[in-house]
Amino acid sequence: MSSQGPLPSVTTKTVPGPAPNGMGNGLFATADFKVGEDVVHAKTPFVAVLDSPRLEDTCSGCFGKRQMEGNSDLKACTGCRVVKYCDRACQSKDWKFAHSLECKTYQSLKPQVLPNNARAILRMVLRTGKGKYTTQELGVFSNLETHIADIQKNQSQMDRISLTSKAVKNYSESDMTEEAISAYAARLDLNSFNLTTAMYDRIGLYLHPYAALINHSCDYNATVGFEGEELYIKAIKPIKKGDQIFVSYIDTTTPLEVRRGELSERYFFKCECTKCQKGTKHDAPENESLSSSPLNQEDNPLAFVETAERDALELLQTAMKPETSAEESIKTLKKALTFLSSTSTWPLTRQPYPQLRDQLILSYLSTNNFSAAFIQAAIRYLRTDPQLFSPAHPIRQLHAWILAKLAIYLSQSFETSPEDAVRLKDYELNFHFILWYVLADLASRQMESCTVPAFKRLVGSNFKQVNDEFRAQGIDLATNDQAKAMLSGAWAKLEKVVEAALERENIGG
Repeated sequence: MSSQGPLPSVTTKTVPGPAPNGMGNGLFATADFKVGEDVVHAKTPFVAVLDSPRLEDTCSGCFGKRQMEGNSDLKACTGCRVVKYCDRACQSKDWKFAHSLECKTYQSLKPQVLPNNARAILRMVLRTGKGKYTTQELGVFSNLETHIADIQKNQSQMDRISLTSKAVKNYSESDMTEEAISAYAARLDLNSFNLTTAMYDRIGLYLHPYAALINHSCDYNATVGFEGEELYIKAIKPIKKGDQIFVSYIDTTTPLEVRRGELSERYFFKCECTKCQKGTKHDAPENESLSSSPLNQEDNPLAFVETAERDALELLQTAMKPETSAEESIKTLKKALTFLSSTSTWPLTRQPYPQLRDQLILSYLSTNNFSAAFIQAAIRYLRTDPQLFSPAHPIRQLHAWILAKLAIYLSQSFETSPEDAVRLKDYELNFHFILWYVLADLASRQMESCTVPAFKRLVGSNFKQVNDEFRAQGIDLATNDQAKAMLSGAWAKLEKVVEAALERENIGG
């Protein structure tokens, strides 16, 4: 059992302490943790706000938790009309937490809506002024790093913080000085998490001062997840008593120089974790180094590879621009994939390959080309994720869930776009078998999964439904030898689809 933490609503088996190698303070395990166990569970945030675009479609009281359970008809606050709620229960909860303090400010600013960081700072300042935080909460928050000296060297960031602090000072009519508000803003910049749904879709900003004590490592041993306003830090690796807890502040699948650049620019430190100390060779999975195969480009193979990478990254940025249509995005991303495959040496698991494929899946989904999205999701499931993420990792579990959802759709209403390079109909895939396999694999890993409880419940209920449907037809895929042979045959066909798709990709088809 976990023990009550040093702050209200926090349950944990960790303690703060000085971290080695100049890392300031950190959190350290007071007991052993198995994979999937809660390292820190915080039920209430210090502050949490939605991103501005999500104010329209996400409840500001439960942060989408009840919407995932079926509530979708949101009602706007009758005062400001800025925030929306599932019902009176969510509205009352948020009103008591902070909205009663900010509602009049939102009304006075119509039709302007403050950006997420300004709304978060305003909430913190107003709640501080009304004594809504405990002494312990404010104490831990006040001891968080501001790196204000480093921020002052970045004129644009300092200007943004100064302008926001001046505005918040004016709107809040607080006795707090602009300098103190700027310190709040700096702590928010450095210590906030990306607030996500239970399906790991970003919806806003979240800060909890105890969780913010956790340091970064590219070779992290814990992951972060949210279910509504509840924060879960879960062990992604076995953690021994006395070990320091690490999470990742960035995407650690990117190359060393990219990771260090992002960490230096945003968090003002150079990462010296075990992964970074191994250097660039550790960026690609074992036996997949960039020079593991001969290049076809004889004149200057290294320059050719660097050019292909640069061109692919530029195309990725173009495809992700808001003004780029989904159809144009698909063409651009496929061109970028061709650039990388033309090197003959670029592993599927080395960035920007995975990022390109993730974006391509999203683009196909936005055009309702579910068969093409399924093929790309299958490549990710079979070829990329097993090398990049452990089976318990929430990203790998989420990607498996997306493949399962696509299999559900295609099993019910099969469609193939005439633009598909690989026609699924030609392979006579049994999507029911593929769906069962993916869900069964997900369900079998839920004890050690680092996903949040709502995701686990969703997986469990869907697997039960699919498994019951097979059993109702007299088919037991878990024990019947004939049924298992049919399942293996379906999976072999999926492997052929993936191989054919990758072959077409390699020749630019």
